[in-house]
This record gives sequence, structure tokens and C-alpha cells, in this order.
Amino acid sequence: MATSTTAARKAAYLFLSLCCGALLAFVGWRAYEIYGPSKISVGGIPYGLPAGSTVIRGDTPDMKAELAEMPVQIQTELRRAQELFRNGAFPSAYSVFDGVVSLYPDLTPAIWGTVNTLFEMDSLTDVQNDRLTLLTAKLQGKYPNTGLSAYLESRNFFKAGNQSAAFELARSASEKAPALFETRLWYGELLMKESRNIQAAGELKTVVSLSNGESPKAYELLAELYHQAGQLDSCSAVVEYALSQYPVDAHLLLLQGYISEYGGHFDAAEKIYQRILAFRPEFTAASEALSTLGEKSPPGSGSGVALSPQDKAQVAYDILEPMVARYPENLQLKEALGRAYLKGRSFDQARVLFQEIQRVNPEYPDIKLRIQEASVTKPAPVSGNDGLAANLNRAVDSLRESSKPSSTHDFSTMLGHYLVRYGATPKEFFKKYSMSNFRPVANNVWQESFYEAPYKHTYTVVFDSLNHFRQVHVVVFDSSSNSNHLGMAPEVFTRLLKQNSRISGIGNSSGETDCGDGLILDAAVWETQDNFELMAREVGKPAEVRMIRFDKSTMPQGLRLCDYAAYLHKY
Repeated sequence: MATSTTAARKAAYLFLSLCCGALLAFVGWRAYEIYGPSKISVGGIPYGLPAGSTVIRGDTPDMKAELAEMPVQIQTELRRAQELFRNGAFPSAYSVFDGVVSLYPDLTPAIWGTVNTLFEMDSLTDVQNDRLTLLTAKLQGKYPNTGLSAYLESRNFFKAGNQSAAFELARSASEKAPALFETRLWYGELLMKESRNIQAAGELKTVVSLSNGESPKAYELLAELYHQAGQLDSCSAVVEYALSQYPVDAHLLLLQGYISEYGGHFDAAEKIYQRILAFRPEFTAASEALSTLGEKSPPGSGSGVALSPQDKAQVAYDILEPMVARYPENLQLKEALGRAYLKGRSFDQARVLFQEIQRVNPEYPDIKLRIQEASVTKPAPVSGNDGLAANLNRAVDSLRESSKPSSTHDFSTMLGHYLVRYGATPKEFFKKYSMSNFRPVANNVWQESFYEAPYKHTYTVVFDSLNHFRQVHVVVFDSSSNSNHLGMAPEVFTRLLKQNSRISGIGNSSGETDCGDGLILDAAVWETQDNFELMAREVGKPAEVRMIRFDKSTMPQGLRLCDYAAYLHKY
């Protein structure tokens, strides 16, 4: 009986101890929640941390509270500056941020925006360097020995070329101010430079969550990290989502172009690179990607040697060419070899095969489409039946090209697409385009000509009476003799129509319109809020295409197609 009583007493003590322990743990947890380090709970942002994850604030300053005390106009200006920053327009963002700092010299969000913008700019003037030094010192004085201060010191060390010191300071800043997403972003970028990719991915996902998905650079770096690791599916998924939020992000578009190229979709990749250069002509990575189109290999995963698309196409050539030679009547084999030539960008060989298939079987499925694909990038070869005139024309063109300065136009600036805003002065225009390529033809009118055999291009730039850029007139003449169109749209018009569609998008066709006095125009129109373009051919002049580009605000209202004939033939 005594033994039973003792056992019961021990069980009661044990139960009471467990209850007290649980109570103390709960009290301790609540005390930590109330008096311990404050935390931030993040939402479920795609490619960020899991929803509900928490991040300790550390010594992160509360800039939102400081900003909330400002007038609405100042808050609006800072939001505009942040949007410019996100879009990569750093000079414009700096101008707005620094303007607010001039009005409110102690406003932390404005100073913070200014210094981060200056850190992102490629090159700084002496005035901007002095401004960066002054504002950095001001922030470090306001927040001494904090994560923010360590972050600024890290950026300065990196700017001075000391990457190891920058890395250690960035790590310290991330630990002291873990909720300051700019600090985590910078640390993630340096981790990538150190090839510590797993840790970098964690930092970048944290940035995505802390910024509520409003840091395009976090997506850029995360996608680049996956790309470098050869995880192309993950890279593609991040790029696709991020471009839905930031559709003109040049770095994301560049990765999209790479992925298209790896899949053998060279035309799609080329359009992406051209699109980047249309709004970022100084983006050298896109220029390099365009010049090496079809030569890139997907990054390897660490084993073996990756083949470029052209190398892969060569493997197909080696297999298919002997089979086609052995079975020349097999059209399916010829089509397969033609498709391999397309992937290897051997367009002439592909076109010959597809034309052979069409001669044997004009109803062969999609054969016209295959021929068109093989003709998009390179002009069709001129047949030997064109005679001496065509050969002489091409010889003259070659002499002209050798005696004239080379064209300064790449694909995106052809057909008069000068990358200068409407309203620009001649000084601004000729800062971008060398005046030596132009000659004055009238008051405020300049003209340049160049040859890209067999086409002669003549572009006329028109400034208004106030010396503001308003119009471009284009004339392209095919000097070869194979431009007779036999009742159809001639090759020169069709090719230039495709070329302009790749620059400006798909236009609206007018069809052939009788304008009287024997003038019949066939045209296409592109129209946006600011720009109006019209490309036309005159039936009966198959070798000539004319085009006009207008500042839409200066155009008379209510013009019909035939009303533009005077503009088309003005120069």
C-alpha cells in the first residue's frame, strides 16, 4: 500500500513539473515575442520566401514612417523616382531623388534613393562623385555602426576595387539589418561573384519577398544564377514571370533571347535582341548577342562539353546528307535536311532543298512556308538568267560601297528609324549621327545616301521652322534587274515590309488604291500615339519603295492614303 502511494506521489510531481515547464516555456515565448527582436512577416510573392516566413528587422531604419510625414507631392515624386530606378533610367531617377534632397536635406528615403542610384550608374561626373561622398557620409553619421552604414562602406570598398573587404562588410550589413532589402540584394550579388550560388539564391529570394516583388534586379540575378548553373527550366520560369511585371527589362529580355537561341529559335532570339537595342542602343550585351547569333552554347552543368546549335546542326547534316544523296526521291528526307540547314542558319542550302521539293510536289504540306522561312534573313540568290545588266549593276554598287563611308545603321535604325526623339534640335540629332554622312538639300533639310547591294537607300531628315526634328522621308531603289513583279508585290517591297514589321510591329495594309492620273499605291501604315509611318510602292515602279515617318502631332487631320502621295514624292 505504501509503495503504491509513493508511486502516485511521484507521478503527481512529474505531471506538475511538466505543467510548470510548459507554462514557463509559453511565458518565455510570449516575452520573446513582445520584448525580443521585432520581425517582419512576408507574403507569398512568386519566387520569394514561403508565405508567412519572418525576417528579423535588426537595426533597419523605418523609412516608411519618415516618408508618411511628408507632403503628398513629395511622396508622389519619390514614387516616380523609384519607378524610374526600377526601369533602369538612373540619370532621370537621380535627378528626381536629388531634387527632393535639395528641398528636404535630412529626408532619409530621398538620400537613400540618391546614393543607391549613383552606385548603380556606370560612370559619374566629378560633381556626382562629390555628391555621393557627401550624402554617404551624411547617412553614416545619422546611422553610425549599423547595417546601413556597413552597406554603404561595402559599396565604397567595391567601387575602389577591394572586393574582399566589400564582401565581408556586405555580410556584416546583412546580419545587422536583415530586413533592409537593398543590403540583402547587394550581399546576394557579391555571393554570386564568389560562386556561392546556393547562399546567393536564398538571399535573392529573401529580397523578392522583402521588396514585395518590386526589385527587378533580384529577378535578374536569380534568373542569371539559374542560367549560370545550367538550370534553364528554372531560369525560363523566372524570366517569364518577371517579364510579365517588367516587360522592357533589358537583362531579362537578354536571357529570354539566350533561351530561345538554345532551343534553335533563332528568328525569335534575333527579334528579342533587336527589341532590346531599339530602346537600349547602348546595351553592348545585346549587340554582342546579335553578332554571335547561332553560335552560343547553353551553360554546362559541369560535365561534358556543350554543343552550339550550329554544331548540333552539323551532326544532323552528317546523318541526313548521305541519305538524301542515296534516296533523292524521298521528299521527307529532303525536308528534314532542309530544316537542319535552317537550324544551322545555312539559309541558301535550305532554300534550294525546299524549292526542289516544291518543283516535284507543289502541294507538299507547308512547303511555301518553309521557303519563306529560308528567305527571311538572307535575300534570295539572283539567278544566272538576269544577264549582263544585273551583273553590271551589282558591280557598280560594289564600287559605290567601297568609295562611300560605311552605313552607320544597324537593323533597328534602318528605313529612317533614327533613335532620336521628335522635337530634337540639329545639335542633338548630329550628336547621335555623324554630320559627315549628310548633305544639306534645303533649309533645315539634310539627306544621307548609302548602298547595301543591291539597294540604294536615301534618307531625308526634315526639321521644322523652329529647328525641331519632325519628319523622315525614305527612298529605297533596287538596282538589280530581277525586280519585275509580274503582277505581284515585288521582292524589294515585300522584304522591306517584313523588315519594318520587325522593327515597328505589324502594320495595316491598304491594298492597291487608285489615286487617279495613273497613280496606284499599295501601302502599309503603322500608327501610335506619337508616331505615324507609311510605306508604299507605286504600281508600275517595282524597283522603288518610298516611306515617310512623321511626328503625329504635326500631321494635318483627315488625310487619306492618296493625300500622302505628295509627301512620298517630296524628296
